[in-house]
Amino acid sequence: MTMPSNTMYQSFQGPTDTSLRMGPVEGYTQVSRVGEQVQNCFVDGYEYGTLADTFTDKEIKGEVYSDGKGKFMKADDDNEYTVEPRPVVIEYRPHFYEWATATVGMIALARRQRSTFRNYVAAEAAAPVMVCAALKGPLDETDWMFAGIVRSNCVRTMDDAVGPTTDEYFTVTIGGPQTILNNSNEVVHVGDTLAWTFYSENDKTSTIKRQRTGAPRRVGLRIASYMDDCKVGRALTFARPGQPLDILVSM
Repeated sequence: MTMPSNTMYQSFQGPTDTSLRMGPVEGYTQVSRVGEQVQNCFVDGYEYGTLADTFTDKEIKGEVYSDGKGKFMKADDDNEYTVEPRPVVIEYRPHFYEWATATVGMIALARRQRSTFRNYVAAEAAAPVMVCAALKGPLDETDWMFAGIVRSNCVRTMDDAVGPTTDEYFTVTIGGPQTILNNSNEVVHVGDTLAWTFYSENDKTSTIKRQRTGAPRRVGLRIASYMDDCKVGRALTFARPGQPLDILVSM
């Protein structure tokens, strides 16, 4: 299976995405679900209301600009000042049905230390999670924790612009084997410890706008470090970027 070099893997909705180049022989096959642990979830609509309208190339890489126009920096050798390039808008707020859709193999996250009251009947029987990384960057990762791997589809439909009227439940795997998509730009080897991240695509030129592929960014994968707080599990199979990957989920 080959992919173009400029493919934005974080736009794919897991290993079941029909945009992936998979034939009848090397297509998607779910790993055995023997021994998995499952939890009920629903997408937290409150989080969609907190999203900004735009996201810049500086924010997606974890660079903070308080004035939104760039920082003035003083040169070391003389008294001249240089100004960094203005941030470039690379993402816009997605529609709710795009943001809230969860398909098999996507990574679900839950907010850490959630103190905001959730006026949901659904919250009495399921956990509120988020499955989309749109308008989120590395600096936002400290506010979120791993909640599981989506194991049943929750495809939202377009509404009448007033908002959704019902909550749709789905299940996530919180322990055991699961199949996901290697949506990073790294090759994953058997035994690698994996972690989630809001941004795992390595653009060589930060001024180039992110390509629009019809879907917002999804939560990505990366190789975890020893003291990583974002671990999701251990790789059971080898996978190049854009290929399905079997992992052993651990929380």
